[in-house]
Amino acid sequence: MPGDIVLINGAYPEIFNGNFTVETILLPESNNEARALLADGNTLSGRIKQSGAAELSRKWRVKGGALSFRTDDDEHEIRISELEQLWGSTTFTMLTKSLSTEEAEGDFSLTVYQRRGGSRKKIESTSGGKWVDVSSADKSDPAYDLFTPPVLYVINGRLETSLPEAAKIEKPPEAFGLRLTSFEKVPYRFRIRSWIGDFPYLEDLQHEHPPGSGRFVRNRLALRTPYKQNPNYKPGSPSLIPTNIEDEDKIVMVNFFAVQQVRDPRTGGVRTVGRAMIKDFRLSIKPFEINSFMEQTHAGQYRMTVESTTSEFAGEKFSFEENATGTKFIIGRRDFKILEIDLNNSKVHFEKQALDPPELQREWLIHSTD
Repeated sequence: MPGDIVLINGAYPEIFNGNFTVETILLPESNNEARALLADGNTLSGRIKQSGAAELSRKWRVKGGALSFRTDDDEHEIRISELEQLWGSTTFTMLTKSLSTEEAEGDFSLTVYQRRGGSRKKIESTSGGKWVDVSSADKSDPAYDLFTPPVLYVINGRLETSLPEAAKIEKPPEAFGLRLTSFEKVPYRFRIRSWIGDFPYLEDLQHEHPPGSGRFVRNRLALRTPYKQNPNYKPGSPSLIPTNIEDEDKIVMVNFFAVQQVRDPRTGGVRTVGRAMIKDFRLSIKPFEINSFMEQTHAGQYRMTVESTTSEFAGEKFSFEENATGTKFIIGRRDFKILEIDLNNSKVHFEKQALDPPELQREWLIHSTD
């Protein structure tokens, strides 16, 4: 009934858990079955006879109007102010301080302890407590399944001997404190510009030599031979050295290389093009082609950057790549974790351990080019 306290547990996110006050209930629609407990202790069961559904608010005890019940033998009209309990309503609203538009998830269960059937009347005791006298066909049946104390309260479907403490004002969740500032395709590290016979030369775009010249270190690669990073690299020397297929540090291998004459679509003339089929052991993709016509190649690599949105930690950033799912990092003294990366829609799902109040927050951040 309006004014009762509902306790919710097991919902996700946490903001949906706690004590809440029932604000309104939706009365059953016309011709629906219902049962009412009246102020004089009597009960009435039958079907609601009314035009349309209506709400019952917390001020129903001073509300005018009446409800019509149709029983097997007669029609009854009761004043709404005489209601104590009403069974048959399936919808209610609660008072909450959260402005969240999220939906709650989780398993919800309700345990109800109901009085046994029969007529009821209230008896005032000299001590000021209230008892309920229940008449039944068998006088030996107790009014309740267990011993009944002088005053009972029905809270969240349970019989309690005292009212719960007033719900504490909950502090609103702290801001997520993160924005996705970049979501960029990363050019492939190697490109082909020259070859001698069946041996292509791959330029390493990570090693410019001399610096600022626009020229890059060249590596001569034998076909079907894995290569790894040169641990003794010095400016001007090869950045890759041959290794074997069992080496966990292997980076790249040229599976196939061919030189062809093709027509340049821009000039209409014929040009010689070197075409290499590359296997990159760091990427979970099939071998792909690079050729001497390509200025840059994209092999499915991305680089993303997030930064703090709080003034206290402005400028703090963290960058990661497309295979960073599960990675943890710290920004603004908060722990974050990358849950999922959606390359098609340029968005990333993060989890944050908030501190004030302490809770887990999850949010999708989208990079917009607008």
